[in-house]
Amino acid sequence: MSPAAGSTDGKTLYAQWCAGCHGATGKGDGPNAARLPVPPAKHGDGKAMSARSDDALFDTIEAGGAIMNKSHRMPAFGGSLTSLQIRALVQYIRTLCNCQPPAWSRDGLQP
Repeated sequence: MSPAAGSTDGKTLYAQWCAGCHGATGKGDGPNAARLPVPPAKHGDGKAMSARSDDALFDTIEAGGAIMNKSHRMPAFGGSLTSLQIRALVQYIRTLCNCQPPAWSRDGLQP
């Protein structure tokens, strides 16, 4: 599917592109998770996810896990998803963890 023709609904995108590894509710228990050498991030873990800025989540989705020193098994989706779709995914991930990004990232200040 071409990115331009795709959905911008975060939940729909998550089910299509992320749930296979991260699980439908972000618990890291997707059907592919058991085959991965490194467990996928648990997007439903509020403590862990509140330490990650929205920009870090965006960059990881766009460029892959290796860009953020995470698993190289996390593929880059920048060629498949538009920036708008990636932002929708980041917003949806925030609903899974019921958390906000770190205050420094919301204020535009560096730690």
